[in-house]
Amino acid sequence: MSSVIRKQMTADANHTIHIVLPVEMGDEVEVVVFPISSTKLATQQESLAMAKLMDESGFAKNILASTEEDCWNDL
Repeated sequence: MSSVIRKQMTADANHTIHIVLPVEMGDEVEVVVFPISSTKLATQQESLAMAKLMDESGFAKNILASTEEDCWNDL
């Protein structure tokens, strides 16, 4: 994937948001929505939630946890 979109948006009166995707992203994407909060605690919780999502990704489970990748730990 060559593009990532991160936007802070405000929902309309129907609690709907609209995102225009770049053509290179294709027709299928994964969408993760976090509420915006002005408190520092919420920002820390968002960071932890995002880190948890990254840990649960296929890349983390299948690539970083593979025995083939353990060779980098020996350097």
